[in-house]
Amino acid sequence: MLPAQVASALSAQWPCREAQSRQLASLLSVSRRIIMVQSPYKETDPTSEQHYTPSQPALVVSGISATCKSTILRAVLSATKVPHTFVRSTECITGRHLLTKILWNTLEAIGQKEEWEKAGKGRCEHISGLSVLLEEALQAQSNRKGHKFVLVLDEIDRQREASPTLLSALARLGEIIPSLTVVMVLSSTPRPLFLQSAGVPHINFPPYTRREAIEIILSSNPPTIDGLADETVAQIYPYFVSTVFDSLVGPTAGSIPNFRSIVERLWPQFIAPVLNEEPAPGETGEWDFSRLLVKNRSIFRHQGESALVHRIVPDEATSSITRAPLAKTALPSALPSLPYFSTLILTSAYLASHTPQRLDTIFFSKFSSSSLSARNKRAHHRRRLKVLSQAQAEERQAANDDPSTRRRGKGKRTKTRITKSTLSSAFATSSATTSAVGGGGGITGPSTILTARSFPLERLLAIYHAIDPNPPATAVRVAAVADRIYAELATLRRLRLVVPAASHNGMASSSGNTSADAGDKWCVNVSGDWVGELAKGIGVEVGEWLAGGLD
Repeated sequence: MLPAQVASALSAQWPCREAQSRQLASLLSVSRRIIMVQSPYKETDPTSEQHYTPSQPALVVSGISATCKSTILRAVLSATKVPHTFVRSTECITGRHLLTKILWNTLEAIGQKEEWEKAGKGRCEHISGLSVLLEEALQAQSNRKGHKFVLVLDEIDRQREASPTLLSALARLGEIIPSLTVVMVLSSTPRPLFLQSAGVPHINFPPYTRREAIEIILSSNPPTIDGLADETVAQIYPYFVSTVFDSLVGPTAGSIPNFRSIVERLWPQFIAPVLNEEPAPGETGEWDFSRLLVKNRSIFRHQGESALVHRIVPDEATSSITRAPLAKTALPSALPSLPYFSTLILTSAYLASHTPQRLDTIFFSKFSSSSLSARNKRAHHRRRLKVLSQAQAEERQAANDDPSTRRRGKGKRTKTRITKSTLSSAFATSSATTSAVGGGGGITGPSTILTARSFPLERLLAIYHAIDPNPPATAVRVAAVADRIYAELATLRRLRLVVPAASHNGMASSSGNTSADAGDKWCVNVSGDWVGELAKGIGVEVGEWLAGGLD
């Protein structure tokens, strides 16, 4: 399809973006054929008249959020039938994770993922290694004339722990690999020459103007209401949409989805006097837009402003909770729940933070963690730790109560001898305060967030495989879950349930989070009561795996 045909086909579904669609189709379509002018004095082969222009090495698409950048880009690539892949940078927690995700998404798009998994290849740690691996993967497809592959990096400017030269290095991939085009989608206006290279095309997606926003809303059908005539809708609905934009959406810089949701929510209330056949003021006795606006001016202040507030819990659930009568029985927890995979990752992070690393062989050994002897070992170890901690507490109490000790010391500070039993009791005390929910009175003692220890990602993966209640029957044939775990860990970080160790210790603000290993160690940032309730829902008993838990 020609770029003009692609733009016209997409303008019906996404209006007011025809210019950007035409530009993207021109730069990303399959290499165009150029007819060379033949010399009258030289006979040439007709097949030699077809020449293919090289693909664009890099392209920058910029614009604020909710300007339809990624949607238009995805639609253009689908219409032109160009092989492509999308990589969301916000789902990558480190720069190394981003490079690995780029490689495996590319292999999946060209159908070589299983072949590389069988060969054991695909480890990528540096941008130089990524260029070599991508060139090797795209070499078979590049033998065909006019072949092109598009790599889209969505929200690449929000990549965590990105080096200053990451964007410029990724833009150079298209120059090293001739059949590759790198498209960078930015959520902010880029600074001049931020790629350290001139001549990179930029396509800007500006915010929708008042006329464009109203045109987009009016291009779709209004909310259907039974008993309302089409003539009344045609007369009142356009003015109503303009009023909503001028009073609510325009002053708050709202997006098109927010604009559409407010219109769908307020339209039935605005037209209610017509449906209820209420008498209209005036001599005519008919409802028009001006009379309806005076009648319903309060909904733009209360209902309209409440529609602009973003909520995690829908209004229907909130209203049902407030209307429910108070019962004598225990109500279910009002805390939000997580999916199965996210809950298992959060439980693994909690166990990694509250279990000493020296006890991993006893508690999380994959050779004996599912057997009865392993459970007996863990129970014996927990009892031993508790006995040591109780004995240490009794010795301290006896020393404080003994008057001879007080006279001998005469107010001087006594030295504490650090022995192996002292360290064991210290570990037991910190772990015993985080006993599981099913072991008695819940997770008691001091704040479990303050006593949490940092852990590396490799330890989290090991604990995940150890406590998985539904392990695969044949683990060899199942794809690796490391990529999924990284994506879920990024989501838990955005929710502040799991944080980097530097920010948990309070060093991020002072050091600027410039340490090289800031993203290598993590720490849980949630209390144990909620984690215990979530883990019970997926069949994992936290107290069975904690060092201070109860049987």
